[in-house]
Amino acid sequence: MNLLALATSITIDLMDLLLGLLIIVGILLGVYLIILLARLGGAVKKLSVLVDEIDGPVTETIKDLPGLMKKVDQVADDVSVLTESARTSVPAVLKDVESMTGSVRGGVDAVGGAAKSIGNSFSSFFRPSRSSGDNHIGAIVEIAKQVMAVVGLFTGRQKKSSKRRTRRK
Repeated sequence: MNLLALATSITIDLMDLLLGLLIIVGILLGVYLIILLARLGGAVKKLSVLVDEIDGPVTETIKDLPGLMKKVDQVADDVSVLTESARTSVPAVLKDVESMTGSVRGGVDAVGGAAKSIGNSFSSFFRPSRSSGDNHIGAIVEIAKQVMAVVGLFTGRQKKSSKRRTRRK
């Protein structure tokens, strides 16, 4: 017996092989699509639950928006009035501060002059060499003028600010 005689030959047509491979790929693609659609369905379900959860707060917020816009408009109007008031009152305040600074500077100079004059008066009292009573009285009058100017600034400023308060209301 010959071993070669038992050998049989199997022939597969190329079209049958390609058709089999195509069927296997189709089955794999179908399984992949089923898995993909199952995951997509789960994601849509979660998204639906999320939309249902935020539906109430979003609806309430949308209902509150007109009231919030009115409040924002009122705040903007108040800021505009405040800015306008500051624009008109700041120069006056700066002018008052400038005049007060000048008055205080003059007062400090007058107090320094009075101290010098008093020192000279004591010095001349113990060593009478010259008469300086005139300088002493002039320094006291200058200090009184400066004090009155500072007091006048404060009282005049209070009257102006009360007029502004009544106008704002």
